[in-house]
Amino acid sequence: MRRIPLSVARWHEHVNWCLPKWRQADRWREVRGKPVFGPKSPIATADACAAVGGRFYPRLFGWMVHVMVFESNDPRVIWGGHDHMHS
Repeated sequence: MRRIPLSVARWHEHVNWCLPKWRQADRWREVRGKPVFGPKSPIATADACAAVGGRFYPRLFGWMVHVMVFESNDPRVIWGGHDHMHS
């Protein structure tokens, strides 16, 4: 986190993700009021993910920033234009 300061970009982790099981890519679009899988899913526990037949990941990838280099020349967009629905 020392390479890109907090004053420039929002560091975050992707946590508590429920994903479809391997070879079930067609399930990515599954909705039960809200998406069942991925960053917009309300599922946040291993038990709830198992109940829908998914794979639970308490943490994906580690700490990161999103850099939107092709979106704009505005530094606020480049370093902070990605709207997160996850932490």
